[in-house]
Amino acid sequence: MKFLWMDVKRSFATPGFLAGILGLGALLVYNFVTESLHSGSPYYAIVNILAASGFTVFPVLGYAARFCGEYESGYYRMILARMKPQRFARIRIISVSLSGGVIVALPYLLVCLAAVYLESPEVANANLLGLDASGVNVLRMEADIEMVVIGQTYGLGVMVAVKVVLGFLFGAAWALAGLAFAVWMPNKYVALLAPFVLYQSLYILMPGCLNPALLVRGDDAGHVLSIAAECVWLFAAAVAVMAGFGRRCRDE
Repeated sequence: MKFLWMDVKRSFATPGFLAGILGLGALLVYNFVTESLHSGSPYYAIVNILAASGFTVFPVLGYAARFCGEYESGYYRMILARMKPQRFARIRIISVSLSGGVIVALPYLLVCLAAVYLESPEVANANLLGLDASGVNVLRMEADIEMVVIGQTYGLGVMVAVKVVLGFLFGAAWALAGLAFAVWMPNKYVALLAPFVLYQSLYILMPGCLNPALLVRGDDAGHVLSIAAECVWLFAAAVAVMAGFGRRCRDE
C-alpha cells in the first residue's frame, strides 16, 4: 500500500499530468467559446462542447510513458527486486488509470459547470444548431438525444455527473492503452503516439455502438451502454498491460 500511494502521488505530480489537464482544458474552453457560448441552453452547450473526443494524447501524457524511462535506466529491476511483477503491474495500472481519468474528468467537470452557470436551463427544446431562412443561427436540439433526456428528466447535475464519469473512464482506458504500448514496446514516443493512431483506426473501423468517439459522448450509444462499454475497453487495456509486464519480465 505504501508503494501504491507513492506511485499514485507521483502520477499526479508529473509535468505531463499538468500539461494534459491544461491542454485538454484549453481545447474544451476554445470549443465552448467559439461554438456554445450564449447558445441559450446548457443542454446544447454541454453536448456540443464535448462532441470532439479525439484527444487520446492528453490522458497518455500523465504517467503512461513512465515505464519507458524506468526500463531504459534499469530502475524497474530495483522495483521488481522488492515485489512480484504482477503486483508491480497492478499498482502501475491503478496509478496510470487514475492519472489519465482525472486528466479528462477534471476539465470536463469545469467546462460543464461553466456551461450550467452561463447558459439558461429553461431553454432546451428541439433540433441541433442550424440556420434559419435569413442565415442566422438558431438553437434546435433533438429531444431524444440521450444526454438531453437525462438533463431534462433528472436535472443538469445528473447530466454533468454522467459526462464526468464517461470522461474519467475514457481517460483511464486510453492512459492504460499508452501503458500497454510502453510495456510491449518501451519507447516513449510509441507510448505517446500509438494510442492516438489506434483511436483513429477504431473510429474508422468500429461500428457505432462500440465506436470510442461515441462512447465518451454518451449521446448516440446511450449512457448506460457507453459506461459499460468503456469499462470493457478499460478491462481489455488492463489485460494487455498485465500480459506485457509478464512478457517483459520473462525476457529479462
